Amino acid sequence: MNQKEITTIITQIARIRNVDITYVVETLKLAILEGLKRRFGKNVKAEVEFKPETSELNVYLLKKVVDEPKDSLTEIKLDEALKLQSDAQIGMTIRVPLPLLEIGRSAIRKASDELMIKLREAERSKLFDEYNRKRGEIVSGTITKISEDEISVNIGLVEAILLNRDQLKTDHYRIGGAIKALIYRVEKTPIGPRIYLSRAHNDFLKKLLYQEIPEIREGIVEIKAIARIPGIRAKVAVVSNDDKVDPVGACVGYRKSRIQTIIKELSGEKIDIVLYAKDIPTFISRALAPASIKEIFKENDKYFVIVPDEDLSVAIGKKGQNVTLASRLVGVELEVLKASSYEDRLLTNKGKTVKIKDLNLDRDVIAKFNDAEIFTAFDVLSVPTEQLAERTNYAPEKIEEIKQTIKEALWKK
Repeated sequence: MNQKEITTIITQIARIRNVDITYVVETLKLAILEGLKRRFGKNVKAEVEFKPETSELNVYLLKKVVDEPKDSLTEIKLDEALKLQSDAQIGMTIRVPLPLLEIGRSAIRKASDELMIKLREAERSKLFDEYNRKRGEIVSGTITKISEDEISVNIGLVEAILLNRDQLKTDHYRIGGAIKALIYRVEKTPIGPRIYLSRAHNDFLKKLLYQEIPEIREGIVEIKAIARIPGIRAKVAVVSNDDKVDPVGACVGYRKSRIQTIIKELSGEKIDIVLYAKDIPTFISRALAPASIKEIFKENDKYFVIVPDEDLSVAIGKKGQNVTLASRLVGVELEVLKASSYEDRLLTNKGKTVKIKDLNLDRDVIAKFNDAEIFTAFDVLSVPTEQLAERTNYAPEKIEEIKQTIKEALWKK
């Protein structure tokens, strides 16, 4: 292999791999040095020099000038050294040219193969860095393969993966179809970057809102929280940094035009835009809309929400979706109670301090309850009717009648 052939290889590799020729040269140098060590042994010392102005590649063995060489690979006699370098002296290390033919065609070819391996590694590393920087961004791609566990998506230079858990159940996928998704994880592997996409991640919805709503991009409207049941329903809490801008209206758009564009991209996922509030009860009330709220109070780490009986199903939502999303959005545990159940609970707790004997009950009833070790109104109201009937030998209807009498008495106290 002559100089021209080597130069041609270097130029072709740089062009095909779209890398700087300097990088190709430096990588080839290292590959040649590794090849020399394999051929001549680990003790060999060498230098590889490439002159870009003349496209000349030169290889030198580094040898120490001595009187009597013991190792011809690392040492050279003074008289021979002087032929190569006029100021050579004992103890000096000089460069001894090594003809490319002596390196061998196979060694050069192997060096070029190693160069290709290193370039591919560099490409994989470059791709990883490129897509790792794109984490959290939305990319568009084309579906190339659909399997039971995942979907493969061509996003340009690589194929990405959309796992089942990151898909929307309402989506309809087909090979060759266009798709948008969020890059949420990038892993480095021996065969290149492994890129994971998601359409179910909260940040996918967040990025869609950024793309569609100028007020969010400009920082006028701020997204404070997002909760999603992917493909089904989502709640987004927003606040305005400008008193003149209605954040909910800005997100919804004229005749719901802005939010409908996002809903369409999410295959029909309903989106509730909620006005954020620092005050947690106020925030809870807004998050549970359109249900009416009568009262909100906190016990330990849980917030209890009292709603009119007729609004219970609205507050909880289909399959519990409304209260679940509201809880995630606000970041607190919620329990919704209808007003009548809450009133029963209040009466029951009130009954802890009221004795049976102090209520307007028949003496026979009081005696029966005392025999069954039932002494307070709480003992009656907190125990299921069937259990009380068993303990007192009263019919369930009689127990219900007694409970109603006790409730009426407690309301008057």
